[in-house]
Amino acid sequence: MPRNSHSIDATIPFSEAVDQTRVPAPNGFIIERHRPTLFDTPFHHHTSVEVNFLQDCSMKYSFSGRTAHLEANRLVVFWGAAPHRVTDVVGEGRITNIYLTLGQFVRWGLPSELVKAVLSGEVIASAKPDPIDALLIDRLYNERQRDAASWRRTHLAEIECRLRRLALDGWSTLLSTPRQATPFSARSATMRQVEAMLRFISDNFTLPISVEDIAEASSLSPARAGQIFRDVMTVSIKKHLTRARLSHARMLLIETEAKVGTVALDSGFASLSAFYEAFTKEHGQSPAKFRRQSQRSNPFLAFHRQD
Repeated sequence: MPRNSHSIDATIPFSEAVDQTRVPAPNGFIIERHRPTLFDTPFHHHTSVEVNFLQDCSMKYSFSGRTAHLEANRLVVFWGAAPHRVTDVVGEGRITNIYLTLGQFVRWGLPSELVKAVLSGEVIASAKPDPIDALLIDRLYNERQRDAASWRRTHLAEIECRLRRLALDGWSTLLSTPRQATPFSARSATMRQVEAMLRFISDNFTLPISVEDIAEASSLSPARAGQIFRDVMTVSIKKHLTRARLSHARMLLIETEAKVGTVALDSGFASLSAFYEAFTKEHGQSPAKFRRQSQRSNPFLAFHRQD
């Protein structure tokens, strides 16, 4: 029986797919473990920083059509705001996922190069396997029910130390994005305001929202909101909003057969011309050409088009 769902109507609206179950409480984290499988739903995204660890298997993640290959026994870190899904799994192993709030990740004061890499959208992995990682991840998972404040602080400290070691040892970049080399610093109050703006963008980017609307979500003036957003994210609010819309558009171009004009409007762009201009500037090719190239090589589509 064909499993073909390639119209926008058959695709869960991306603006409704913000995964709030992967957003931990302040000063906490979420840990889960399962056998990795192909996502049977559209790309999902969340505002948490995600730490993954595969055992006895490998897999491919698609970030709006751009592929990262995750190997076994390598700690992988990325910011979940980028739309992502599993497109291929090799082996019968398991994956353990740890989710951290963006504020927690920044408050640790980790080396700035690591923080900038993650917040700019890079997917990074430990440069080589470390046998201690499996022991650490297993202990964190086995002690997940110990949720007293003292245990939570201990577990967070262990995660923090592992990320510091990752920064010191160096990492491999599985997926890179252009970014500005600007100094990074932020107070916890500032991070809460930036998180509020990021969450508002994630929930509403398909709607005709403005910079003023985004600033209001953090109870700041547009000027102040723009300043602290750029300080933390190294891009403007408008640029980040455009990137969120383009990520959604790439997902629709790959996984649906909707007309380009429909993709543009469903991604939050005010007009087809504005979409073409933004897409071509970001990707160096037209949306139609991107669709043709991506759909020919997308393993998820091949899987779902089989009888």
